Amino acid sequence: MAPTHKQIAAGQRRSLLAMKRKLLDMAAQWGDVDAYNESALAELAEKMQETAGNLVETD
Repeated sequence: MAPTHKQIAAGQRRSLLAMKRKLLDMAAQWGDVDAYNESALAELAEKMQETAGNLVETD
């Protein structure tokens, strides 16, 4: 049986939020080394959060 739209959205939200946490960890590693890389990774993390919030559970 194929997953429902709701199941797909939920799984992808979890994946995006896990990626967000990884990006924030990577940004923290750059904290004292390079502000540009830190900022770029933090922006990507923010985009992951935004995208996760925009996924719609339609059936």
